[in-house]
Amino acid sequence: MIIYHHRNDVFNCIFRFLSIFSILDREKIEFERLKIIDFYFAFPHLLATTTIPRAAGSSKLKKFAQTLSIPYENFPSNRILFSEMGDFQSQALDILRSKEILILDDGWLSVGEVFFREEVMRLVNDSRFTSNPVFKTLVTVFMTCNLHGANGLKSKTGLMEYRYDAV
Repeated sequence: MIIYHHRNDVFNCIFRFLSIFSILDREKIEFERLKIIDFYFAFPHLLATTTIPRAAGSSKLKKFAQTLSIPYENFPSNRILFSEMGDFQSQALDILRSKEILILDDGWLSVGEVFFREEVMRLVNDSRFTSNPVFKTLVTVFMTCNLHGANGLKSKTGLMEYRYDAV
């Protein structure tokens, strides 16, 4: 039996990345932070059990996540699930960079001029991510938080190792 899940779909990941960058509106982002935001775009119900760093809008995210129904699936731990998505996220980034939609410069990702072409903009303008204010709040909250350190995004979400970060 073949089972599809959007977490294992590179093209769905590309779509989520494009939606995130559409919300960012030309702001630069680290790949690690992008991966964390993408994880919660794919699994927003997991925000209910995640420690979200305190920022304006974080309580709104928690309330939203508690209203979502939990899918009838057996997932591994969040950290394992996040790790399993890593290869697909890296492939999606490589594709977007090869098409010059995203640009990697000194460790920071930003949009290229190709991002603003009609074909790309048509794809993300009316997506469920860009039209839902909760996903905009998610991006805003996670962009304002520190990424590194004991109180950073990596530590609070528990998705990535943070103890060896240069702070």
